[in-house]
Amino acid sequence: MRPLRAAVLGLGYAGLEHAKAYHANSDTELVAIATRSAQRLASVQEVVTAEVASTDYDEVLARNDLDIVSIATPDHVHAEQAVAALERGCHVFCEKPLCVSIEEAQAIVAAANRAGTKFLTGQILRFAPYFRTLKSIYDDGDLGEAFFAEADYLHDLTPFLAGPSWRSDPAHPQDMVLGGGCHPIDLLRWFFGDVKSVYAIATKKSLADQPFPYDTILLSLSFETGLLGKVLVSVGCKRPYQLNFAIYGTEGTLVNSGLFLEKIAGLRDFMQMPLETPEEFPHYALEVEHLVNCIRNDEQPLVDAREGARTVATCVAGIEAIRRGGPVEVCGI
Repeated sequence: MRPLRAAVLGLGYAGLEHAKAYHANSDTELVAIATRSAQRLASVQEVVTAEVASTDYDEVLARNDLDIVSIATPDHVHAEQAVAALERGCHVFCEKPLCVSIEEAQAIVAAANRAGTKFLTGQILRFAPYFRTLKSIYDDGDLGEAFFAEADYLHDLTPFLAGPSWRSDPAHPQDMVLGGGCHPIDLLRWFFGDVKSVYAIATKKSLADQPFPYDTILLSLSFETGLLGKVLVSVGCKRPYQLNFAIYGTEGTLVNSGLFLEKIAGLRDFMQMPLETPEEFPHYALEVEHLVNCIRNDEQPLVDAREGARTVATCVAGIEAIRRGGPVEVCGI
């Protein structure tokens, strides 16, 4: 069986990791890479090689010999490129967030349904062994019924905004509810299902010179199951990266790697599980492996276009809630 031929659009941090993952996987062949920057293209070619290296995304998308297209370009161009790749009959691996609006999300889902190919949204936390372990603990039922859960995305983006950066481009201001908040929001959705409504407030103090509208956001989530959720996003905080996660259940509580169970008589404090908790979660190779297996075995990816779209819809509800100053229902997709 021949290797699947892959192309990567966008060669920032995530795009380079996609390219390296395809290069290392025996079931894939990296045939094309593209980025707008000729300088970046040259530096990436010192790390990975491909048949075609281009500064023209459209040139790569027009090829008729691709099986997989990875999209790791700026968030606001994901939709156009994803739809174009799907219309070429390609499988697609699109970085998070899937897109930046409800209309774009609907267009991608419709295109994916028409194409009938495999689509993976790069919500990477679902592939992290750490969070997979926490989910297995929750799914086993020892915590009982969850009634509250929270997740925090705490990340000082200052180093990523130095010099030319698409995130700080005033022509295309990004929104950190999508850019950072999609991580904890998707994580909570994976554990607990769809969100019914969102209330959110925001401020801008730590990255006041940046063009995005706010740098710190607090979101309250009401899930379809009745569970309540909280998400804190801060992208200018002066501290190491942290993605906190907690579940409060009727029979126990999990806070990061700490576990408290009512059924253990006499337990007076959290038991600390010896889990590896990396500073980041760079599991791109696991995502590529998962997509390849789904293609080979005709299986549905863990985070398909619709799952990615529903996380975007939850984020968009949060953005609208900030604007309105009140709760907003999540659009069904």
